[in-house]
Amino acid sequence: MIFSTRKTIGVFISKMFAAFDSAVFNALAREGKRRGYDIVVFTTAGYYLSQSDYDMQEKNIFRFAAIEKMDGIIIVPDSYEQGEFRDMLYAMLERQTRCPVIALRHDGGPYDCVCTDETQAIRPVIRHLIEKHGLRKICFQTGFPGHTEADARRRVFEEEMAAHGLTVPPDAICAGNMWINCGQDAYRQFFSDPENVPEAVVCANDYMAVGLIRVLREHGWRVPEDVIVTGFDNIQRIGMDVPSLTTVQPDYDGMVVAAMDRLDSLLREGQAADGPVRISLEGRFTLGESCGCGCRPRDFFRDASIDFASELELINDQETRMNNMSIDLGACRDLPELHSVLLNKRSRMESLRDFYLVLFGEPGSLMQEAGSRACLVHAMRDKRDCGMPMVCFDRGDLLPPMAERLEEPQMLFVKMLHERGHNFGYSVIQYVEGKTLDRTFVQSNALLSIALENIYRGEQLMRLYEERRLSSITDLLTGLLNRRGLMEQVEPVWHGLLGQRVAFVCMDMDHLKQINDTYGHAAGDFAIRLVGSAIQKALPQGAAGARIGGDEFVVFLPEAGSGEPEAFLSRFQKALEALNLKEDRTFTVTASAGFAVKRLNEMDTVEHCIQLSDRELYKAKEARRTARSQ
Repeated sequence: MIFSTRKTIGVFISKMFAAFDSAVFNALAREGKRRGYDIVVFTTAGYYLSQSDYDMQEKNIFRFAAIEKMDGIIIVPDSYEQGEFRDMLYAMLERQTRCPVIALRHDGGPYDCVCTDETQAIRPVIRHLIEKHGLRKICFQTGFPGHTEADARRRVFEEEMAAHGLTVPPDAICAGNMWINCGQDAYRQFFSDPENVPEAVVCANDYMAVGLIRVLREHGWRVPEDVIVTGFDNIQRIGMDVPSLTTVQPDYDGMVVAAMDRLDSLLREGQAADGPVRISLEGRFTLGESCGCGCRPRDFFRDASIDFASELELINDQETRMNNMSIDLGACRDLPELHSVLLNKRSRMESLRDFYLVLFGEPGSLMQEAGSRACLVHAMRDKRDCGMPMVCFDRGDLLPPMAERLEEPQMLFVKMLHERGHNFGYSVIQYVEGKTLDRTFVQSNALLSIALENIYRGEQLMRLYEERRLSSITDLLTGLLNRRGLMEQVEPVWHGLLGQRVAFVCMDMDHLKQINDTYGHAAGDFAIRLVGSAIQKALPQGAAGARIGGDEFVVFLPEAGSGEPEAFLSRFQKALEALNLKEDRTFTVTASAGFAVKRLNEMDTVEHCIQLSDRELYKAKEARRTARSQ
């Protein structure tokens, strides 16, 4: 389990904003609290017509979710409109599951399921049209290929038509996408021939029914006077501009209760060996205006107007908050700035209780999604700032122990944070009691993902800039600074050293031309690198060494008291001797040096001090030549 004190139920669902989802989330929150379970909802946002790189990243949730740590799992397979999502869900469960799995609303999979009895639920609608209204020419708009419930409703439609002696021509069934925007497709197929139009169209859900009614109205058709349209799901808040629907109300709340009852039983007694169990619930046939047999309550439009005004105000407020969040997140340059914006924006959301931002990898890093570790980089609990914990933990645990609530069960919503090509981590949200996901959930996570992408790209640019900067100030042969690098390092501290004694040491390698002529330029490069290595080994803290010419080197010593130049040269000679012994070449690398100590005044420059030390080097070399000639 993810936490230690309670059993954890994982829930896998997509889309999250239909009436079904809201009913399920509310029931899950209630039942989880009543039974003492933690509920973790893993969400995605793919939809039927979307095929993009974004979808590819959404699918990573099936690789990320540590379902082997769950005590029970509830899935909603038909909410994944893309077949590949469902395939990955089933593959993950088959590969990793060690606990009971219950499917909601979906019949025909390998797991126990709780669903509406599709063999019965839509029958009253079709029988009502045939027996009550005496209709004979009835068409059916089904869902996209592979939508189990829509296929089941279509089969029942065909059965009932056959049972009443009515034929169903092939062109009397039209595929839709279970959404409002497919009304034109149904209209073109069913109403293009004026001599062969249907008396009624049965739609596999309310959304398609509303979409079709709107298209019919655009073309001058009246519902129900000219044609009857029915739906399924009884979604009250759509289609205020169209007649109320004759439809079927599934028992979504009952599905959750039955699923949790089944999980309780399996957790106590274990899985039976006789195959998956199917628990069917009845739907409720509801008459509406779309067939002429029902009507809305007397105060329906007044109450709806009040509700819509409140909802419009809420939507406007959410849109403003999202716009402001987009601006503020877009300006974030690093994780601390991101933390500040999230705290400011999230703490003002009345429905939000806790919010956690988790990135893959170790503290301060982005884009380490391949590893097993995660880091909690932002935490808000009970709307209060918990800072940037930067706590690392096993990503399979979802959150570190500090996020656990010992006093009450939790219901957490998890969403991956990604751009089209990068997966950064995930967010975890808990809402206040009585509240659940709103329309800003996916949008705010998308904005957060974009902000992380911007920070990542900024870090990449800064890293590239630093690499280019270092290459421009570094001598590639020795790894020391070049002349430009020496000036860049010394000039910023120069005025702070006024009145103090500093030293510059000039050095050049002995006999470089002879080594090049005798052993080749590769040997000459080796000798230069050896001098550079000895300088690096001898440099004290705060000093800088540079190669400023072919065999010429400069060392800056900001603290020149107590014989520091002499001490540096002693360390350098010892290091060079040791390197010569280690390399054991046929030639010995030596170098000459001279230094100048200067108490800095306002007239002194770096170049002037280098010239002074270069004169001392020249004097030292002259003295050595004179000594050799005597």
